[in-house]
Amino acid sequence: MSKGALIKENNPNLSAGHFLAEIIKKGIVKGIILQKEMFEGQGVWHYLLKKPEDIEKSKVFVPFMGSSGATILSKFTKDKPSKDPIAIVLRPCEIRGVVELIKYKQVQMDNILLIGIDCGGTYERVNYLDNPSELPDDKTRLRSACKRCLHISPEFGDITLSYFGAENGVWVIPTSEKGEKLIKDMGLTLQEVTPERDNTIKSLVEEHKSEREKQFAEFKEQYDGMEGQLKFFSKCINCKNCMENCPICFCKECFFKSPSLTWDSETYLSMLNSKEAVRMPEDPIFFQWGRLAHITPSCVGCGLCTEACPVNIDVGLIFSYVAEKVQGEFGYEAGRSVEEPPILTEFVEHELEDLAE
Repeated sequence: MSKGALIKENNPNLSAGHFLAEIIKKGIVKGIILQKEMFEGQGVWHYLLKKPEDIEKSKVFVPFMGSSGATILSKFTKDKPSKDPIAIVLRPCEIRGVVELIKYKQVQMDNILLIGIDCGGTYERVNYLDNPSELPDDKTRLRSACKRCLHISPEFGDITLSYFGAENGVWVIPTSEKGEKLIKDMGLTLQEVTPERDNTIKSLVEEHKSEREKQFAEFKEQYDGMEGQLKFFSKCINCKNCMENCPICFCKECFFKSPSLTWDSETYLSMLNSKEAVRMPEDPIFFQWGRLAHITPSCVGCGLCTEACPVNIDVGLIFSYVAEKVQGEFGYEAGRSVEEPPILTEFVEHELEDLAE
């Protein structure tokens, strides 16, 4: 059983905010990147904050996720590591994205204190904005990606914040030597975390596992195979928002934004020779299949591609479905360990020989 310090300030979000503000007050970090509702009714977004009074009012457990903190951290550190100590508060899927980006040298962890949270899930953006909530207390409103997520608690980082079993407070659980030093420097006392935390996590994993199997079975029945995928993406308008919102899409130069996809009449007519119909200006399935091949080896299932889709395609569902098969074939799990080489960067002799038979 884990040990943690219990912070109680009336509710989980205030308790977490109080703890995070103390990190600033004690000079342990210069700033904190975390979600905050800067304007009422407009959702919570990532901000880099330094004033304790702003941090105290943050809402780290609010069920809203508009962008990935993994992308934020990559933009913050990719070209130059932080010269000052900075903390960042992330959900488990965001941390798993960070793990993948570290392996692709898109994140530098120098002077970064990584604080994760136990996550009960997030709501669809529009759903949340129509009816904001302090905690994910209505499972029917969860995003489809959250309903099938099996990673409720972070597996990498320095500190985990959890309101599970904390009775309107929050557990501050050290998960690394850096985290243990922080607890000591703040003068906090560790105690046994109540069994309710582990029980809640296990219960959620079982619920989500059942929902995951259901979602995948329904997808396979309706959309499996080439024709099924063509149907699944038939509403796609090629806006590429899913790519922009994906933490694993980090290429500075992208083929799908290049002049190679600017076709003239001769190209269209040439394609028409081998097809009965050619979608214009370009068939989105070309883009979607390209992304599936490129991203699924490191997809962490955050589902932000679905959130970004203006025509309500559950893009994250097909990516999670394919990613499970691709990663499973290689015995790999995205975001599991920084020591595990990504599928696309490691060559193994005699690999996948059964596919060549």
